[in-house]
Amino acid sequence: MVAFQRRLALLLLALGLFVGIPAWIPATPSVCPAGQHDLVQPFLINFDRHEHHVIAFFAGHPDHESVEAMVTLRDGQPPVIRAVLYQHDGLQIDHFNDAELARDWEAIFAGRQAVYTPIVFAVRTVGGIPRLRLRFTTYRGEDIDLHFEGAAPPAPELGGFINPGEHAAGASLPLMWASASAVAGDATALTIDGVPFPLAGPAPGVPGGFYTRDFRIGVFRAGRLELELLSAPGRLDPGEYWVYQDHLGILHLYEILTVDGTELTIRKTTTSPALSEEVLTAERVGRRIELRSARATGRRGDDHSAPPPPPAGLTLDLSTPGRFSVSLDEHADLVTGTASHEQRAATREWTLEPVEPSWARSRQVTATVTRHHDVLIEGKISEP
Repeated sequence: MVAFQRRLALLLLALGLFVGIPAWIPATPSVCPAGQHDLVQPFLINFDRHEHHVIAFFAGHPDHESVEAMVTLRDGQPPVIRAVLYQHDGLQIDHFNDAELARDWEAIFAGRQAVYTPIVFAVRTVGGIPRLRLRFTTYRGEDIDLHFEGAAPPAPELGGFINPGEHAAGASLPLMWASASAVAGDATALTIDGVPFPLAGPAPGVPGGFYTRDFRIGVFRAGRLELELLSAPGRLDPGEYWVYQDHLGILHLYEILTVDGTELTIRKTTTSPALSEEVLTAERVGRRIELRSARATGRRGDDHSAPPPPPAGLTLDLSTPGRFSVSLDEHADLVTGTASHEQRAATREWTLEPVEPSWARSRQVTATVTRHHDVLIEGKISEP
């Protein structure tokens, strides 16, 4: 007990630094009886808004088929870059220029390998034409060097809602929106360990590469979190909060923002760069709190300002019984379908079965929450 109280005191001190909660909060917060007004958001979701995105498809390599990079700019800091190498066997390897992000990504999300590596990325525009360079060392020591030049300036007509094809079919349900894109021009060149590989689209008539300015991506992912409840509110009032710690030592804070009758608005933040801020709406039903919507805003937990207003981010709407819809920013109802949930002993399971668009039907989302001493969250993506 003494060790637990010491850890909790340190935790609350960290929270004071992390979310602005006063560090003098008592080290023995009130805790609800088990099962009463417990709250976890069961879906593993995230959202990112990238200023730059590039992908190049190529032919002739025995293992690799394409390379992709997403770049998020930050004020006063280096950009966050994720470079993805796709292989013929369906394996995707994520390369990050942030070591903590790579660690958390691989530990939380299933079906993906993530590594840290320095990444060179530079972009400029000449006469409206994007020119960029992407260079990094792969997980097995290869030198990837991409010089990309657009055939024309980025145009909204080449953007819009993106069909992911079969990429990561068993690991994610991705929603991607390109604001303005340009296809690769003839000057684009890719080498691996100094050997050139020609660009070749993944299907007849598809260009060998694209650059996008303002690329938005929201994803439901397969993965696993093991949570220990450290603190829970004695009352469901604004300013009260739940605190969990997961198996990586990441803190998960659920703070009640507003209460309107039986309806609650809750802000969820974590200390991990792999998980974005979420704004939840929920309803108190007896001793339970029922999730009605979850919106991933794309911000990380160290941003203490008020969350951006809706519809910013990836929004899962569960407010209509038996149905769900998913939106990206102002683009509403991009994926829709049927929703169900059931309780089996200590496990509760939610299932989202996409109906539209047709490509999403093979990516059923299942989220389970099992409560014993700790809380286990598991997400799966599969054929229905």
